Amino acid sequence: MSLAQRAALLVYGRAAAFGLSLVIPVALVRLLAQDEYGSYQQLVLLYATAQAFLLLGVPRSLSYFFPRLGPGGHAQLLRQSVALLAMTGLLAIVLGLGAQLLLTDHPLQPYLGLLGLYTALMLLVAPLQNLLVVEGRERASALSMVGFVIVDVVVMPAAVWLRPDVWGILWGITVAATIKAAVSLGYAWHRYLAHSGGRPFVREQLAYGVPVGMMAMVGILNLNIDKYLVGLFFPVGAFAVYYIGALWAPVFNWTTQSVVQVVIPRLSAAHHRGDLAAMQQLRSRMASRMALVYFPLATLMAIIARPLIELMFTSAYAGAVPIFTIYLLLLFNRPFGSGEVLMAAGRTRFLFRLALAVGLLNLGLSLLLLARSGLGLLALPVATVTVSWISAFAILHRSNRELGVTAGAAYGWRTLAAILASSALAGAVAWQAAAPFAGATVIAVAIAAYSVAFALAGRLTGALGPAEWRLLRNLRPF
Repeated sequence: MSLAQRAALLVYGRAAAFGLSLVIPVALVRLLAQDEYGSYQQLVLLYATAQAFLLLGVPRSLSYFFPRLGPGGHAQLLRQSVALLAMTGLLAIVLGLGAQLLLTDHPLQPYLGLLGLYTALMLLVAPLQNLLVVEGRERASALSMVGFVIVDVVVMPAAVWLRPDVWGILWGITVAATIKAAVSLGYAWHRYLAHSGGRPFVREQLAYGVPVGMMAMVGILNLNIDKYLVGLFFPVGAFAVYYIGALWAPVFNWTTQSVVQVVIPRLSAAHHRGDLAAMQQLRSRMASRMALVYFPLATLMAIIARPLIELMFTSAYAGAVPIFTIYLLLLFNRPFGSGEVLMAAGRTRFLFRLALAVGLLNLGLSLLLLARSGLGLLALPVATVTVSWISAFAILHRSNRELGVTAGAAYGWRTLAAILASSALAGAVAWQAAAPFAGATVIAVAIAAYSVAFALAGRLTGALGPAEWRLLRNLRPF
């Protein structure tokens, strides 16, 4: 199976999981008051921020260490990984209970203890998908994504239907997390934990993983600074609208995550051999394949933004459309800003320092635009997108230095320009074709027109040559 096919399995799994997961917000916005839904999303933000650091980079460290170890080392890697996550899980519970005792006047105070338990359970779930990928079991990883989302889809709406408030959601996600943790630990026990391991190397794993965990935490803070500021300066109802607008572009990271999950172990093995030419070739090929997904996807989603959001979340959330459209600009830097080369080379400290600098810049720019620009809520996605592009350029420059290549030789820029031009041409055609229609018909007509126009434009510009068509045929799910 080729790398593209392995990555495609994960993309299909994440896409299916994403599609199924949309049932959850669609159900929640109809079962909950807007303030209750806004409070739940604030709790999700706290969870995501805490989890990013408490993971200690363990899932990512599997991708780095697993290709460099033998079978005995694999068992030891899993044993110490689970032990580390169990300890940070206990810390999450203690922090949650402590915050609940101390923050007596905060509106989220009653929920923090249970949120700590949920976080502890999800820490134990997190490494499973990366583990399956480094084992070469991408199909099982994709099925686990879908299976875990099915658990959420069944449990969460049922819990909220029984108790339509924040408590109902929290108990629902905690029950779902318990099921997932049992599955993850059962698999790890059967494959690794029940077997003897080799020499412990906890210090080496932490040296790699802790900067990754800190980078992930800062990265989440960076991507969510806008939401923190909305929570501080705008009413809860505005937070709910803003969340819907900001939901989609980060979620589309499932393609980036899938490709990076497959590529990093190969890059790590090549780096271990000192084969920088193989690393460069793989990076360039990965970027062109990701651009072939992200450039047309961002263009099409901009065209159908309003009817899609109003159809799924009702016209009450129409204010999310301009926020959503600005965030789509993030998709255009995804082929360049994932940092896979630096992760494979163990340059996690650089990535952490960059994430910290970008986070501070995002905060400063967000506050400046809020105070001076008159953009209101739109100031926040503008700031976030701007600093994300700055980060992408910094990663591109450092990766080029790591591999010893120039910016001109780093990627197939002509191919990337052809994909971008094809996307723009197809977007213009789809916009005109869908203009006379309204509602869901706009979505159907735009998708059909865009698909045909992109295929023709891609052939005209050279973006879709014989190799790309063979790739697309090989990536068919059935």
